Amino acid sequence: MRLRASILAVAAGLLLALPSAASAATCPVDSGSAYAATITGTAGLVSYWRLGESSGTSACDSYGANAGTYQGGSTLGAVGAIAGDPDTAVTLDGSSGTVSVPHSASLDVGDDFTVEAWVKRNSFGAPSYQAIASQGANAWLLAFNSSNRLVLRQATVGDLVYSTTAVTDTSWHYVAATKNGSAVHLYIDGNDVTGSVTNRTMANNTLPLSIGQSSGGSFFNGTVDEVALYDTALSAATVKAHSDKGSVTPSPTPSPAPGPDPVVAAAGDIACDPSDPGYNGGLGVSGRCQQKATSDLLLNTGLSGVLTLGDEQYDDAALSKFQSVYASTWGRANALNHPAIGNHEYLTSGAAGYFDYFNSVGDPTGSTGKGYYSFNLDTWHIIELNSNCSIVACVSGSPQEKWLRNDLSKNTTNCTLAFWHHPRFSSGMAGNNSNMGSLFTDLYRANADVLLTGHDHLYERFAPQSPSAAADPSKGIREFVVGTGGKSLVDWGTIQPNSQVRNNSTFGVLRLTLHPSSYDWKFVPIAGQSFTDSGSTSCH
Repeated sequence: MRLRASILAVAAGLLLALPSAASAATCPVDSGSAYAATITGTAGLVSYWRLGESSGTSACDSYGANAGTYQGGSTLGAVGAIAGDPDTAVTLDGSSGTVSVPHSASLDVGDDFTVEAWVKRNSFGAPSYQAIASQGANAWLLAFNSSNRLVLRQATVGDLVYSTTAVTDTSWHYVAATKNGSAVHLYIDGNDVTGSVTNRTMANNTLPLSIGQSSGGSFFNGTVDEVALYDTALSAATVKAHSDKGSVTPSPTPSPAPGPDPVVAAAGDIACDPSDPGYNGGLGVSGRCQQKATSDLLLNTGLSGVLTLGDEQYDDAALSKFQSVYASTWGRANALNHPAIGNHEYLTSGAAGYFDYFNSVGDPTGSTGKGYYSFNLDTWHIIELNSNCSIVACVSGSPQEKWLRNDLSKNTTNCTLAFWHHPRFSSGMAGNNSNMGSLFTDLYRANADVLLTGHDHLYERFAPQSPSAAADPSKGIREFVVGTGGKSLVDWGTIQPNSQVRNNSTFGVLRLTLHPSSYDWKFVPIAGQSFTDSGSTSCH
């Protein structure tokens, strides 16, 4: 009996000495898979979902104890990514398909992690994010954005970085994101494609880890395979080794024909305060509170983006007013929205209502307290700036101005559009805003093409002009003032040089079609009104 007890004790000790994650794996790893052996042999691995089940609802963890569940539109048994490996993959339908992994402490990787996967998209150029995998609110999210760029995002907060290259085909690609504090990297097919980084500190939570969606939306449309999570930032050499190990796509598919060039709609000065005498239950009256009518111009009209030009919600932009008025009108297009911050937003301390509302619906409003950011849409670079210069400085040498110069220096696109609230030039009652002069000059020096503003509640189109308001058809920036989003309309002040078209009696939105080397514009009025303005111009 003593001998048997000793043997049992030794056996128990040996079991305890085994690696805890590997011993807890919920399914075995195919001993013949060289790729799987490489992944499970990499230090720092937490969980590894091969997604190779042919039936059932359980997605096993080939290393840790974090099995998931296939949900919604998930089709098992798709041809996998790894050449010569019989393991299959899962196809997700882009609307409900996902793999949900219950929270466990082992998934709390915080601000030091790597997430990698093989993905094969069914479509690209989607109007919002397509999530590859996510730990949910305030934690990491790896996705493709509407410009087909790989992006690492703090879910429900904002982007950290997007890739310098886009994925616009339906072939297999290896993707990875690594983070160790401020050291952030993105990889596609083993190549470092890290763009400009706006660092954010990832936080743990108790939400499920999701493969193929994030925060109740942003579903992935395509096939996913070989998802792995590590509690350390892998080196570039290790990432390259993982990509090379998989390397060959077993069943290449042709790239689909490119879709139409993206179209964005823009306007500012939008939603009335519910106490406004013209509110009328949200329907407005003639000449006032037409936020419902203008928002109808955004729906089912083939848009790739919506740019709101500040003063989205009157009078003080409290969160409750955003939720009761803006959300039911322009908020119907939140999946496309990229907002700018106006002066009425700051009538609530720190513009808290604006930041809380837009961050809660996943829009990249910039770090709270800043209100400036940039992104790419197809072949265009788009920059939002904060024109509330008494709160966020706009002068040369300020943090915002330095950020802008840095952003422009890294921009490789042919065409650039900027948008903010207060117009640099305007013939309306508010008039010119010289505070934005330094930022306008930076854009001019970088050959930016278009500026969209609001604040004056009217429509005005300028000819391309220099920072000193000199006509400059070869290099000048064309400004549109589009304060026609619904709140009200105002009278003219002093008509400014280079003003080409003006209207202060019509609510509506400006539609811009963003071609690779030019743009078309068209002002679209609300139902019952007829003014319009249209044209085309080449990029610099």
